[in-house]
Amino acid sequence: MGLRSIGHATGRAAHAALEPARRALLSDRMTEPGYRLATRAALAWGRLLGGDVRTAGELHVVSGLPAWAFGRGGTTVGATFLTSTNVSPGILAHEEVHRQQWRRYGLAFIPLYYAAGIEATTNRFEVEAGLELGGYAPRQRERRTRRTPKAS
Repeated sequence: MGLRSIGHATGRAAHAALEPARRALLSDRMTEPGYRLATRAALAWGRLLGGDVRTAGELHVVSGLPAWAFGRGGTTVGATFLTSTNVSPGILAHEEVHRQQWRRYGLAFIPLYYAAGIEATTNRFEVEAGLELGGYAPRQRERRTRRTPKAS
């Protein structure tokens, strides 16, 4: 058995040993309270700052906020998206994925997100939410078919 095989075997064993703890920590029983707390806190923050609140599916959208009240073009905390004017359908679709991530991980989403890196293009949570939808990557233009000149 080579060194690489030993490393793979050790990794699989460690993963298997930690799986029950991971499953317990990410169970609805553990994540739901943090998700709800984060949602309520973000809604309170948005209302305190005079934001306009509406819903888009399961996402609470608080717009009209000052730029210092959130990060980047907007921030989703729990099921609440805080922003100034960034409420296009693409952005809301991107933020809905973040809402689902908050639902899946609860308050653990905060350190997990930062551990994934603050550079959006390499952050796995931003990639999952869609870099193009979130405005982090240029939209792909539809390829035009090139016309071939006709012989005269």
